[in-house]
Amino acid sequence: MAKKNHPIVSLHATLHSQLEVDWSKEYKCEFICPHCQENYLNKVEIKEGSMCKVRLRCYKCNKYISLTCQVSVHICKYHPDIECPNPICTQRGHNGQKGWIYKSHSGREMFRCYFCRIRFKSNSKLECAWVNKVTKSNIPPFCFENDIWDLRNFFNINYSRSISFTDIYPQWYRVEAKKYLQYLLKIKVYSSPSGILQTLASIRKFGRVIESNRIERSIDINREAIRSFLNECKTLDGKTINHKLSCLKGFFDWLKLDASNLIRSRDYFKETKNDPDWLDEVTRTAIENHLSKIPAPIARNYLVQQYTAARPGDICQLNFDCLVKENGKWYIKFYQHKSKRWHQIPANREIRQIIEEQQKWIRETLGLQYQYLFCHFINLRLQSYPTFSTMMPLPKIPSMNADENAMTRIIRLLIEREDIHDANGQKPHFTGKITRHNRLQEIRAKHGIEAAKLYADHVKVDTTFQNYTPPTREEVAEVDLPFQELLINSNNKFLPWQSLPETLLTNPNAHELDLEIAPRLVVYGYCSLDPKTPCPVNLYPKCYSCSSFRPSTGKLPLYERQYEGEQQRRTEAELAGAELAKEEAKATIEAMDKWLPELKNLANG
Repeated sequence: MAKKNHPIVSLHATLHSQLEVDWSKEYKCEFICPHCQENYLNKVEIKEGSMCKVRLRCYKCNKYISLTCQVSVHICKYHPDIECPNPICTQRGHNGQKGWIYKSHSGREMFRCYFCRIRFKSNSKLECAWVNKVTKSNIPPFCFENDIWDLRNFFNINYSRSISFTDIYPQWYRVEAKKYLQYLLKIKVYSSPSGILQTLASIRKFGRVIESNRIERSIDINREAIRSFLNECKTLDGKTINHKLSCLKGFFDWLKLDASNLIRSRDYFKETKNDPDWLDEVTRTAIENHLSKIPAPIARNYLVQQYTAARPGDICQLNFDCLVKENGKWYIKFYQHKSKRWHQIPANREIRQIIEEQQKWIRETLGLQYQYLFCHFINLRLQSYPTFSTMMPLPKIPSMNADENAMTRIIRLLIEREDIHDANGQKPHFTGKITRHNRLQEIRAKHGIEAAKLYADHVKVDTTFQNYTPPTREEVAEVDLPFQELLINSNNKFLPWQSLPETLLTNPNAHELDLEIAPRLVVYGYCSLDPKTPCPVNLYPKCYSCSSFRPSTGKLPLYERQYEGEQQRRTEAELAGAELAKEEAKATIEAMDKWLPELKNLANG
C-alpha cells in the first residue's frame, strides 16, 4: 500500500462511544472487490462526503466502494406497532405482526407495506380503508347555495374533485347553471366527474357571451349570441366545438328554449372517423393458444371480455353474480354504463365454466365481500413474464386506463414475447376495446349483421356496420356496387357504403328500382328496404321523395333526361288543362330538386 503523509482514519459510532480505525496500520488488503470479484481492494482514500470519511478502490475495475451503505427506508422507518390493512397480505414482519409497515413520506402520515406495496393512512381502522383513502365523514355536505360543490357527494370516488361556479356571470345565469347541473347529477347522466366538468366548461364559456351581450333573461338568448359563442371557439378544433354545442343544446332544452333554432345543424363541424380495427382470426387463435402461459385470472378476463363483446369499462365493473338463469337458459348479464341499461347475452357451457372458475378464485383470494368478477393487480413486472410471480391482486376493480390495466398490458406483452403476427405478417396492436370489434366481426361473419346488432345491443344496425363490423377485404372484393357508383341518402348527403343494408351490398340487383313505363312509372335508383318486404307506399312515382330511396351517380344521365322530360310534360299538361298529369310532373320535379343538385356535385367530384 502506498505510504501516506497523514493517517487514514475512519470513525464509526458504537453503542456507548466512537470507534476509530487507522487503515494505514490495520488494513491488510483483506477485502475483495464486490464488482469484479477478482481483485483485492488495495487502495484506501479519504472521502469527506462519506459518513465514515473513507472509501476503497479496486485497481482492476477502477471502481470505488464505500465502507457504509444507505439503509433502506423500509428498515430505518419500520413501524412494528402497525399491521397491514390489506386482507390478502399474509406475510409476517420481524415481530410476527401482519405485514412490514414503514413510513413512506416524512411530511405526511402515509404508510406502506413492504410486502404488498399498498399505501394507507396510519389512523385507518377498516381493512378497506386503504382502498378508499377519503371517508364520507371528511366530505363537506352538499349545499346548493355554495358556489363550490364537492363531487364526492355524487360520485363514488376516492379522490377529491369539485366544481366551481364562482367565475360564472351574471348572477341569474349562474343560478340557472347550478340548477341544470344539479339536475344532471341527480338523474346520474354521467358515471364519472369528467362529464359534468366538460358540461360546466361549455356553460361557463357561454356565460362570457351572456355577460358581454348584456343578456338579462334566458328567453333573451338569441341566434346572435350563438354566433358570438362560435366566434369565441374559432381557435378550437371541430370535435371540441361540436361537444360544446351539444352541451349547450341540452342546457337550452332544459331551459325550454327553441334549441334547434338557436343551434343549427350547419353549426356543427363534420367529423371524420377512422376505420374500425380488429384482430384477425390468425391473431386471435395465436393469443388463445398461449393463454395457458399467463396467470389464469388474466386469461379468464381476456376470454370473458372477448366473448361478451362488452366495453372495457363494463367488464371492469362486471358483477360477481353475472351469470343468470332464465327459462332454463343461462345468460351473462351486465350493465352498460354508456347507454345506461342492462344487457344480457347467451352463455354457453365453456364460458360458464370460465366464469365459475373466476368466481371461485375471487372468493378464495379476496373473500366474500368483494362484489366484482375481476380485480386490479399491482407489482406487475414485465421482466417476470410469463409467471408474474410478484403480481398481487387488490380488492378493487381493474383500471379502465389501457396502459394501467393488467390484462391489456399482459396480452400486449404476450404478443411481443411469443412473436405473434397477423395474416399479413404485421405485429398487431392490442387494446382493451378491440375485443368488442373482434367478437362483433366474428358474429357478423357467421350469423349476419342483424345478429351482431342484437349482440352489441345497438339501436340502429348502421351503428354496428359503420363503427364495428365493416366488410372484410375479401367481402369487399366480391361487391362492386360501392366502388362503381356513389349513393346519397334522404338528407342529400353522401351515403357511406358501409351503412347500407347487407343485402344491398351482396345483392344490389334485388334492390334496384329501374322502371321505364312511360310516362308515369319511371324510376331509377335503389331502395334500402328489404326486397322481400312489400313496400308500404306501393306507388312508384313517390319513390323519389321516400326516405328509403337511394339515387345513384351511376344513373345521373337517366335522371337528367327524366328531369327534362318531366318539365316538358308539365308544360304540355298546363296547355292541355290536364291537372292530374300536371300535378304528377310537378311532384316528381320537386322531389328531384331536393337531391339532384347534390348528386351532380358528387358525380363531378
